[in-house]
Amino acid sequence: MIKKLTNIQIYNNTIIINGHESKVHVDGTCLEAALLVDENYILLFVTFDCPFEEILAIYLLDLQQNRIIDKAKICRMYYTDFFSDLVIVSEKRLSFEFMIEGGWTLALFDKPKKSLSHLLPMSVVKRPFSLTRYFSLKRNV
Repeated sequence: MIKKLTNIQIYNNTIIINGHESKVHVDGTCLEAALLVDENYILLFVTFDCPFEEILAIYLLDLQQNRIIDKAKICRMYYTDFFSDLVIVSEKRLSFEFMIEGGWTLALFDKPKKSLSHLLPMSVVKRPFSLTRYFSLKRNV
């Protein structure tokens, strides 16, 4: 189950939950959206407020471990855009618009999946090296 949150803020790159610092730091300055996933995770959409080269960072925060367990960045050199049209499609799937026509679909996994996607070059989506993923990110065609 995914639901929108309003009690999340970012201050000096630190996530603030209900007015308390979480000790979790993220890149970016503008919190675009925060979603509670299955009461155990928070999905954050954060932009960098850079007028000539905007970046959207997506973070999955595990509330029990108080750490980021998965992340992705959508960016392209010398390209700017706005995050918009966030829609919760189902219990584990949502869509949004950023940078490309047609937008994106983010699918959350019930449990971590093995991933070798770091071997495939993706020019727009950047993800750190990891053998497991907690969500997938695909272009809507």
